[in-house]
Amino acid sequence: MSLRSHFPVFSHHPDMVYLDSASTAQKPAVVIEGMKHHMEQKYANIHRGAYDLSEASEVLYHGSKEAVVRLINARETAEISYSYNATSTLNILVTSLIRSGQLQKWDKVLLSRAEHHANIVPWLIAKETTGIEVEFIGLDADFQLDFADFEVKLSPDVRVVSLTAASNVTGAVFDLARVRDLIRSKNFPSPSRRGSLKGSGGEVEKVSQWTVGENNILFIVDASQAVPHFQVDVQALDIDYLVFTGHKLMSDTGIGIMYGKKPLLKALVPSIGGGGAINWVSEDGFAPAGLPSRFEPGTPHIIGAGSVLRAIEFMESVGWYAELERIEKDIVIHTLERWRIFKKRFPEVRLIGSEQEEGRIGVFSFATDRMHISDISDAFADQWICVRAGHHCAEPLMQSLWISGTVRMSLFLYNTREDIDRFFDVFEEILLDAR
Repeated sequence: MSLRSHFPVFSHHPDMVYLDSASTAQKPAVVIEGMKHHMEQKYANIHRGAYDLSEASEVLYHGSKEAVVRLINARETAEISYSYNATSTLNILVTSLIRSGQLQKWDKVLLSRAEHHANIVPWLIAKETTGIEVEFIGLDADFQLDFADFEVKLSPDVRVVSLTAASNVTGAVFDLARVRDLIRSKNFPSPSRRGSLKGSGGEVEKVSQWTVGENNILFIVDASQAVPHFQVDVQALDIDYLVFTGHKLMSDTGIGIMYGKKPLLKALVPSIGGGGAINWVSEDGFAPAGLPSRFEPGTPHIIGAGSVLRAIEFMESVGWYAELERIEKDIVIHTLERWRIFKKRFPEVRLIGSEQEEGRIGVFSFATDRMHISDISDAFADQWICVRAGHHCAEPLMQSLWISGTVRMSLFLYNTREDIDRFFDVFEEILLDAR
């Protein structure tokens, strides 16, 4: 049974086929009403307010983090901090690693060629400013990580491996368990480092020597395209830091989530600061607050945090990940069945991704020289079908494939087989009109 009825946008646009969820997800009524209810009846700032409205907002904010703990199987809410989105969170994490002295000149960071710019540009900025090295792991013929290439590049000077859990272009789900095993199997020497937190007046807090397991390689995961589709278990995968963005999970925009192992967060010197993130401030310096407040300066997106809570509660109410994966498997299988028929008629169209249902989410990108991808996207829009054309913030991947971009259709729990049929039927019409 379709979950479409839970999403008010479709009652306002009954003829719309929304296939752009990899960009942002539509919102269920419980999220919309939850935000409205809190703003109308319980809204106030959090922290230090003793009155009822402030306490209600505090309960909402921390209840949101408890829900995130359930979502990714973290240990406690102290491991969860909020920012604007996954991109901003990765920027904060990278700059904090540098400020902590945990990432220094000549240290190497390994990324995959399938990464979103959010997990590329902050590292390239660090390359320019700090002198770290950034190297890319190739992909195999099925758009999975090339583990032979990975093993070659996993040298003693690697300090970070930062990977997406699922590609926003190919839909490939990376084998993070194998990545974990490979990283943790290395016994590289431990770098001797000591960071210090500096305020305006100088050093105020020493941070212990950086140690991460036995091999001192940080395992960072961008789960923005994963958590809406399947659970990423941070404990089972031994992930050091994980980030994702709320709006792809049906929450409001403007909220990003960072998980970090508690010992690592304690040793991580924040690169941002201000009210709420400190214990005290003087004219000569300051001391950071405890976890997770030290990474959340200023007034947070309280309503956004509440929307994350309601989105996760909605997932739980409709059957949690078991039901989400069942729905997605069905529409992925149907999409691939329609694709196999479609490509026989239009061999000039190329699917940038696997044709197997296993090891992928419902993200399908198509490249063709018959028409410009923007013209194809416009033609879809004329038929009330929402897709996206472009490089999808994954230009290194596009460059490696010698294409400028793709037309992407991305599926979520409110999509149906009828949506898929409509997409391919209209795609055929668009290409036939171009002949």
